[in-house]
Amino acid sequence: MSVCAAVAGDPIVHSLTPTLFGLVAQHLRDSGITIEFEAKEKIQTVSLVDALAWGHARNESIARASPGADIGSREVWISVTTPLKHQMPYDGSTEWVLGDMLISSVNHLRHDGHVWRASSTDGQGLVMLAEEFGFDFGLIDYAEKPLLCLTGGGSTARSCAAAWAESGGLVWQMGGRRKLPSRGPWKDSMVDASEVCDIVGRRLEIDFDQAPGTEPEVSGEQAPSGPDAPLYVSATYSQGDWKSEVETEWGYHLDGRWLLAAQHLVAWRYLFFPEAADDLPTLRELMLNLEAD
Repeated sequence: MSVCAAVAGDPIVHSLTPTLFGLVAQHLRDSGITIEFEAKEKIQTVSLVDALAWGHARNESIARASPGADIGSREVWISVTTPLKHQMPYDGSTEWVLGDMLISSVNHLRHDGHVWRASSTDGQGLVMLAEEFGFDFGLIDYAEKPLLCLTGGGSTARSCAAAWAESGGLVWQMGGRRKLPSRGPWKDSMVDASEVCDIVGRRLEIDFDQAPGTEPEVSGEQAPSGPDAPLYVSATYSQGDWKSEVETEWGYHLDGRWLLAAQHLVAWRYLFFPEAADDLPTLRELMLNLEAD
């Protein structure tokens, strides 16, 4: 299969999505699965329409270059980031593969020559990341359930709160520029501030109001935290030197590339290439390859 891929949004210069496309494809090729990218581009835009236009233009150029060829042998894949994620129209022309379109958050789009398909992977990516670090969503005791401590109420926060709640976890909104709507898949899993001290389950903290292309400072003495220590996840990442994991007396701090890689793998599994789901790299394998790249 041949693919034209892109990541679209603003800012986009720091994006590692084209690199992730290549790393996952190489892993699959090493497993004997053929996939090639004709393009891996960055589309700097504040309009989702521009990204869709790029995809349609690619489809038309493919059709002109190979008249009569199998349309499904070449596809267009687009990863969508801020501020495009909430711009998907509800006109029935797009098929949703993963996530609830009512949450108003799209992360990835795929066109197979016939129809656009979309997925919201923020939430499932966060759950995948948490499970990689030992979070157990199968606990029955209410007080022991994993607790998502989030700041913000935008599209990414809504997607993550929904997936976390649907997986069996609890959600506490610590604050932010906007609140989660009172109604949503998370409504029965919300924890009030007065209840937080009674929740003993492992905690993951993330700030979705963090500006794109930045990273929070991690302070504290380097000291063991133990397997049940809180997990602090950056919602974004910046250019330059970085550390995958930092362990302090407060807990484990993860670079934002972890969340990006997890979301990317979820997209491959459910939208881009579900036929190869069993052959995809694990999240930790993909991060090791990203660090070595």
